[in-house]
Amino acid sequence: MSRQKIQRILVLACVALVALLSVQLVWLNKAYNAQERAFNHSVQVALTSVSDQLLTKAGKENLTSAEPVQQVASNFFVAELNADVDPALASQLLQQELAKRQLHDRYEFGLYNSLDDTLMFGKYIAAPQRQLATDKAPVIRHEVAGAVPMYNLAVVFPGKTSFILKEMEFWWYSTGALLLVVLFFAYTMFQILREKRLAELKTDFINNLTHELQTPITNIGLASEVLRKRSETLSPDRLTRYHDLIYSENERLRAQVERVLQMATLERQELALKKETIDLHALLEETGQNLTPRLQQRAGHLRLDLQATNPLIHADGLHVANALYSLLDNAEKYSAQAPEIEVSTQNTDQGILISIRDRGIGIKQEFQKFLFDKFYRVPQGNVHNVKGFGLGLSYVKAIMEAHHGQVTVESTEQQGTCFRLVLPVR
Repeated sequence: MSRQKIQRILVLACVALVALLSVQLVWLNKAYNAQERAFNHSVQVALTSVSDQLLTKAGKENLTSAEPVQQVASNFFVAELNADVDPALASQLLQQELAKRQLHDRYEFGLYNSLDDTLMFGKYIAAPQRQLATDKAPVIRHEVAGAVPMYNLAVVFPGKTSFILKEMEFWWYSTGALLLVVLFFAYTMFQILREKRLAELKTDFINNLTHELQTPITNIGLASEVLRKRSETLSPDRLTRYHDLIYSENERLRAQVERVLQMATLERQELALKKETIDLHALLEETGQNLTPRLQQRAGHLRLDLQATNPLIHADGLHVANALYSLLDNAEKYSAQAPEIEVSTQNTDQGILISIRDRGIGIKQEFQKFLFDKFYRVPQGNVHNVKGFGLGLSYVKAIMEAHHGQVTVESTEQQGTCFRLVLPVR
């Protein structure tokens, strides 16, 4: 499947999921509003019934047909009684009427002086499951002596929103299921894109590998053919040159195959390190000398600034040397002009810090996060001046992690790159 087709499918699927989530949010809002209206209606009916009964007990039967209940706020309801009522009876009737309508939520109710809104009686009623833990004594205030008691009933539901949300249990389950579908889709698309990218990287790797292996095989074949057919007519110098060509191309082929086998071993996590005490400075000097002939051909320089006071580390010298050479090799290959490479060391709290800096072509910021991925090579358009498999930096990272170290990179395009490696002393 082509990348364009995958992108179209991804866009269409995202649009569909966004539309589905939007519809779900709309229905959630509608369900909440409907539940709130049902709650308000039940409270008003319950308070109306309580008011009618209280007014009947107070001898004001002619007021029972009125509609005294008002919703002052979202969770605050007032029944205007303007009558002398019994607080205990009001509390009992209120609990009964609310229970009839399945309103098992905590609430506070009070009786107010209808003349000046002074609280005369107040009580907090907890939800049934928390009755024993949160029940409080009522607040009672007495009327002025000789005054005629005139009460209004007020009820407040502090947990109204929580109660309504709890009643919407089905909607939360359906929303959770939808979110799981969305997360599963996102994970699936992530894996598809990841596998697609890995497939492209492996295809590029196979193409590069085929080319890199074909070149020495072809050279070895041509030199061998010449030696087989014309060895008796060739001068000693030409014979030596063909022998050297076969040997160098064979070593090149062996090194390429060895690098691929090393990465296969690392991928299976079967890397066996042979750790020993090694002098890191001596290892850097030796590795630098291996690069010197190539630097001399390009009029380049390698400067060592080895300042670590204790360069001894416990590590696998072969793999560490290969990792260092891979970084030096990149610094030389990706320098457009005469390579200028600086290697420095210093002690840190984590171990020994090795910095390998060049003044090469640099790496764009957008590509730096992929540098240590296997088979990844920084895109260069249609220009392929530098050959490789995209395994070098992933190998460096694997070796650093195997030694409990780390590797980071800083780079600016056309200004150079600096790789920093930290190897623990112990």
